[in-house]
Amino acid sequence: MKTLMMSLMLSLAMLAVPAHADRGEKKQVFGDYEIHYIGLNSSFLTPDVAEAYGIPRSRSLGFLNISILKKTDQEGVMASLTGSVKGTMKNLIGQKKELEFREVVERDAVYYISTFRFDQADVYKIELAVQPNGETRTFDVKFDQRFYED
Repeated sequence: MKTLMMSLMLSLAMLAVPAHADRGEKKQVFGDYEIHYIGLNSSFLTPDVAEAYGIPRSRSLGFLNISILKKTDQEGVMASLTGSVKGTMKNLIGQKKELEFREVVERDAVYYISTFRFDQADVYKIELAVQPNGETRTFDVKFDQRFYED
């Protein structure tokens, strides 16, 4: 049930992104591994979903959701993995914040979520170090994200 709820939340969140935002799938590929990510305003979450995951809903609170997937066979079936996610974000004038991620484990999925305060329409450079369990290498995921108060 929770997996369905999180999937629904992510689908609805993509619909709630402003029209001028990029709605494409956000992922970076490292061989058989894929790191999927989404960043949005936490007020886009429904009250039920926010409560279930302990995420405050606020116009100025950002939300990141990261998942680690690995191809498991020749047909490209992907499996959700546990691991570690560390990250930072910087605004355009170089102010840096450490991101703290919390692991959410469900029946068929694992997510790493973080919340943080942001300034209206500011662009943030987000850098993540993602290491799947059992893997010696760390994958560097970098992207820019603009957050808007709704």
